[in-house]
This record gives sequence, C-alpha cells and structure tokens, in this order.
Amino acid sequence: MTASNFDYDVICYGTISADDLVYVPYLPTPRRDSQVQQNFQRLGGEAAAVARSLSSWGLRVAIIGNAIGEDKWGRYIRSQLDSLPGIDTRYLVQSADVRTPFCRILVTPDGERSILGYWFDDAPKTALTEELMRQARLLSVDVYGKEERDEAAQTARRLGRPVVSADAIWPDYPLAHLSDLIVISRDFLVGYFPGVYIYDHALELQRAGSGAIIITHGQKPVLAVDRHGRPSYIEPFPVTAVDTTGAGDVFKAAAIYGHLQGWDLVSAARFACAASSLYIAQPRGQDQVPNLRKVKELAGL
Repeated sequence: MTASNFDYDVICYGTISADDLVYVPYLPTPRRDSQVQQNFQRLGGEAAAVARSLSSWGLRVAIIGNAIGEDKWGRYIRSQLDSLPGIDTRYLVQSADVRTPFCRILVTPDGERSILGYWFDDAPKTALTEELMRQARLLSVDVYGKEERDEAAQTARRLGRPVVSADAIWPDYPLAHLSDLIVISRDFLVGYFPGVYIYDHALELQRAGSGAIIITHGQKPVLAVDRHGRPSYIEPFPVTAVDTTGAGDVFKAAAIYGHLQGWDLVSAARFACAASSLYIAQPRGQDQVPNLRKVKELAGL
C-alpha cells in the first residue's frame, strides 16, 4: 500500500503531558537555595512531542495515550495540540476526573535538567484498537507505561505495521522484540544497566528479536546498529546546548521521518542528529521544531 492509502503516516502512542521549565543557576540543596532565572511552559510527553515534530515536517499524525484532565495543564495541552496542523486529536481522552500529568524540570546553564513527574501513573490509558492502527503506516510508542504499550505494539505487528519505540532496553520485555527500530538514550540505559557495554547490549536486544537500534549519547557519537548487527558511529553536529529537554523526542521523530522516506539507518540517524542539534541550540524560551529544509541541509541530505 502507498502512503496515500492511509489516513495517517504515524500513530503516536504513549505519554501526553506538559513541561514546566524552570531555569536556575544551579540545583538547590538542603543548605543552599537557588533563585529562578526564567520560567516557561511547553507541550511535553514523548507521544505529544514526537507528534508535534512529525506534523511540522508535513506528516499526518494521530495521537493517543494517557487521558488528560480539564484542569490548567489539560487545557494547556489541548490548546497546544489544537494549534498544530496535521495532528488528529479525536482519540485523546479529556475528563474532569483526571489530574493531568506534567513535569517540573530544573534546567542548569550547561543545558542539563532534573525532572519531577506528577500524576503519570494515575492517568488512565486508552487502548490502541486495530481499527485505528489499520489507518496508519507506522506506530511510534514509548516505554514509559505498562502492558498497554506492549499491547499497542502487538496490535501494530499483527497488522504488519513497523514499530519504532523509545528506550525499550529490557531484552525480556515484549516491547523490545516487537520493535523494528529502538531509539535509546545511553544515559537511560546505563541507569538501569551500570557498566554495560552498549554495543553488546544492542546485540542482546537483537537476539531477543528487536530490529535496528540507535543509541544516543548527548553530543557524543551516536551508535547505530542495523538489523544484521553491523555497527556504525555517527558524529553529532557541534552546538552549544542551551536546554537538552526534549532532544530525544526530536531525535526519535527525525529517525521515524527518515525511515518513512526510505533512507538507510545511517542517513536517518544523521538526519536525527542534525534535528536534535538544532533543537537544543535554541535560545531559552524558544521551542520551535527545527525547519525541515535546514535539518536536511545540515545533515547533507
């Protein structure tokens, strides 16, 4: 089937939330307060952030995952999503009984962040149906939930749709072997597997049944392992990181974009490096999806 036979290019399934960004000169400690320098809000959650980037690059996207409330953050998320062309929000559940998940994120001058999450486990999850998945070319899913993520991936695979997941690092969990491509943050990986040799871990995931794997490492080289276990390293584009929040979501969206263009894994990873580099170099308070033409130019594509 061609792209025109589908209603959507991508179903983005997973976390839908908001980010409350708090810029501080240093992290507070029990004996030292830290004064807030700036404070901004933006759309957050892996599913929402990936959907935003893909729609900005001209793809047709539907978003589904956790419910949101009719509270301050729920109204903010709804207004942000409704302002974005190309995102179908009809499957997003909004209810007065739900406390909307959000993150309060402390960002230091080096661009690193510390995150407090609110209400994520409490928010009800909407199941991905076969009827909806039949309408899309690809499923994007994150690991930040429970069985509903595995069930979404199983639904996509039954229909022969490719699955691109984020941070599915456990070889014995279903999402790993249901994924055609896994995009992994090295920091997330070593947090659960201290001292791990990342290439060996990628091979272990592939022995469990996963497809290609991309492992990011901040502004250090990205490891891309194709479905045959062959590694490649992609050099990132040097920029001054202002805020790394959301960089992984932009990277994953760009990898999905490249996959749907039919690019090879290295080209898709290079495009993703370019997109995330441009994203983290924005001045504080700016939250623009990088321009597609500029990303392609930087990536040499």
